[in-house]
Amino acid sequence: MRKHAMAALLAAIGLTLTSCASSAGGGQGRDDLQGNDPGGSGGERSQQAARETDPGVAPTQDETQGGGMAGMDHGGMPSKDMTAMSREMVMPNGEYSDKAFIDAMVPHHEGAVEMAEVALEEADHPEIRDVAEDIVSSQRSEIRMFGEIREREYGSAESTTEMNEENTRAMGMSDPRELAKARPFDKAFIDEMIPHHQSAIAMAEVAREETKVPEIRGIAEDIVSAQEREIEQMEGWREQWYPKG
Repeated sequence: MRKHAMAALLAAIGLTLTSCASSAGGGQGRDDLQGNDPGGSGGERSQQAARETDPGVAPTQDETQGGGMAGMDHGGMPSKDMTAMSREMVMPNGEYSDKAFIDAMVPHHEGAVEMAEVALEEADHPEIRDVAEDIVSSQRSEIRMFGEIREREYGSAESTTEMNEENTRAMGMSDPRELAKARPFDKAFIDEMIPHHQSAIAMAEVAREETKVPEIRGIAEDIVSAQEREIEQMEGWREQWYPKG
């Protein structure tokens, strides 16, 4: 009796192993049929090889975006979600706070300055360098003013807020090192700075309506007007310089 049971068990194990092997082989076959390649498609490899001998060959989409840089939608986050998250940054627990606004806007401005400094070195069009100079000048000045207000109102000019990945994405912030590698650079800069500006506007609009401090309201109004104007400029340039998207 035990011999028959053992034989049946061994037979079942054998059938299971055979089935697993068949499934693995079938999956590999499907990958082969679909041209799946963990190392990248053949077309991308051919394009990369061609570029090594001819720098004029256009980069792939991944390379154009700086090796995975988020781009306009920042990792697929819809702009309305990014705007909502930006507003939440200045409304902890659903209530507006000047301190939260300052602590969110200062690192946001610092990120814009870093991106603009890259543009001063990498931009192809003088228009991009001009807007980058304006960003550096105006936002450094606002960072200084925020520090003065924070020290006066809260006893310290330094923010104690730690930015996590979700907050960074919500604020449209990008890695300047990745931006510097993107080609065409001016297109990548526009595609990164527009959502960055949009998140700043979302936060500033809340502050403009809710703050009781005239200085903060004035800064918020300046942020909205300046960055709306720069968005309009950059959208026009993008359409003019890169009509195919």
